[in-house]
Order: sequence, then structure tokens, then C-alpha cells
Amino acid sequence: MRRGLFWVLGLVALGLNPIGSPASAGDPPAVIAAVAEPSASAEPSGTAEPSASADPAPEVEWSVAPAGTTGADGRVSLRHTLDPGGTAEDAIAVTNHSAVEATFQVSVGDGVVGQDGVFDMVDGGDGEWIGVEGLDGGELTLAAGETRILPVRITVPATATPGDHPAGIAVGLTQAGAVALTHRVGVRLHLRVSGEISPALRVESVTTEYTGSWSPLTDSRLRIDYVIANTGNTRLGGRVVVAAQGLWGLGAISAEAEPITELLPGERVTGSVSLAIGPLFRLTGAVEVTPTVVGADEVSPPGAVSAGFALTAIPWAVITLAIALAAAITVARAAKVARAAKGRRSGPPVG
Repeated sequence: MRRGLFWVLGLVALGLNPIGSPASAGDPPAVIAAVAEPSASAEPSGTAEPSASADPAPEVEWSVAPAGTTGADGRVSLRHTLDPGGTAEDAIAVTNHSAVEATFQVSVGDGVVGQDGVFDMVDGGDGEWIGVEGLDGGELTLAAGETRILPVRITVPATATPGDHPAGIAVGLTQAGAVALTHRVGVRLHLRVSGEISPALRVESVTTEYTGSWSPLTDSRLRIDYVIANTGNTRLGGRVVVAAQGLWGLGAISAEAEPITELLPGERVTGSVSLAIGPLFRLTGAVEVTPTVVGADEVSPPGAVSAGFALTAIPWAVITLAIALAAAITVARAAKVARAAKGRRSGPPVG
């Protein structure tokens, strides 16, 4: 199973909504149990298959959540605003819900959001500002049913820039065997460094492709592809609307594209919309994005931004039909003139 899919299944607790829910609706509960499953990308160490009579490995279930001194405290995520050079202390609770002892790997990382809107982690970056205590070489061994409170210390460098610096803490389990077992869950850290906050989105590029139809029974299609970038220093969502029209506003049409659930500072998202619009010689339009607040963030979203486009859409079918009709009329008139002239030449002699 590829890394991205691990997070789709296991990192819902990092401040994302469950699969199928829009992230813009707010951050979901941060507690989620995990069951170790086979990794689809892992290959058996040999060609022999496991014996059907072998006892299956016991399932291991665990959860991780923000915590106080006595256990999970119901928070959705770790959330802190610190000055450059500042520090903060927090905690997470890791619980082994299974009936067997298990050893988990605890890691921290920089937060990223993929094209599908799912939160993920990469090594290094702002994740290096997070320290998790109570580990033995990055591992944590829990007895069956045991919960352990792990202190978390956040240290912001004095040179840190203002704005959002997303990160996360993941708790994973790897079981060796003929098929590797890997699964992780975690807690997301919403960290904002104080200073000048400047939320901003920009429509970075717009490209178009027009497919005309030769049949009046088939729609012509205008495809608009766009790239939207977060050029500010806070995460934002966005509502995207694409509109197009012909000369003098003829055939005006618009459509709402897939909303942006979350776009982190410096990241980009691509999108595409297809509109049914006739070949009206000259098509113009725009991609407009209205920024929205994500979850419980305290930020004033900026105004809508847009980027326009224009292209030629020649109605070749209509022109061809008009030429054919004009040619037919010309031929018919010529034939009529020829018949009239022939009639005059063959008329009775004048006596």
C-alpha cells in the first residue's frame, strides 16, 4: 500500500474529515482507532504461501488524541499560536485497545495537503520543531489496554516567519512477516507563528480547449483547466466558479467547480470544468475563486480573485451549411436563367 493511501486510511485524525466529508465543514474528532492491515505494496519474502492451519496474528487496535494530564481531553487537534523563538508544552494520549502488547513507532513531520484534499506528512520541515517525550528510540511499547500520556514540546525558531506552519504526530505499527503490516494514525498540529498575517489566493493560470460539433444534435464543449495557488501565509479553502459567454453576452453559462477544501501556504491545486456552449465566434470568461475559512481558524478571508480567458470558436458547421445553401441557390438561379434564355431562343417566328 503506497504511502498516500496509508494516510487516507489512517490519518483522518490529523484534523481531516472522515473520507467523503468536506474538510471545509470543520476539523473532525481527533480520536480514531486503527487496525493493522497488510500493505498492498509489500511483497512476500518467499514464494510459499501461509499455511491455512496457522493461527492468524491477533488484531492490534490503537488510538491517539490530544491530551491533558489525565488523558484525552476531547480536543480536535493540537492548536497553538507562538511568537518567533517561543515554546509551548502539550501532550497526546496513545491507547492500545487490543488484547496483546504492541510496540508503536512515533514520528513527527511537516504537514502537506495532497491534490485530493487529504492531509499527509513529510519528514523534516516544521516537524522538526516538535519533540515527543517518553519514547525509547522513537518507539513506544504498550501493554494490552494501556494508555500512555506523551509530553509534547513545541519550539519555534527565532527566525520563523509569521503564518501557519502545519505539522503532525503519527503513531504507527509495523508487523514483520510474510506480508508486511503497516498502519498509522495521528494528531495534527495547527501552529501559527504570530506576526503579520496575510491570507491570499491567486488564480495562477487558465488554459482552454474548445471542441466544436458538426451536428446540431451534439453539444460543443469548452474545457477550462486552472491552477490556484495559496500565495499568503495562512491556510484557506475556496469556492470556485467558472463562467463563459459569446459575443454580446450570448449563450452565457457558469458552473461551480469542485471546492477547495484546504490549501496550505505555498501549495497549489489544479481543477477542470467542462461547459456546453455553442461556437459563438468569440468566447470570453473567467475563473473566480472566493476564499473561505477552514475549520476553526481565526482569519479574515480576502476578497474574491479571478483570471480571465478568451478564445476563438468559429461555427464551422453553420458556415459550411450557409456556403452549401448559397451554392445551391446560385446553381438553382443559374439553371432558371438558362431555361428562360433557351425559351426565348426557341419561340415562334414573328410574321
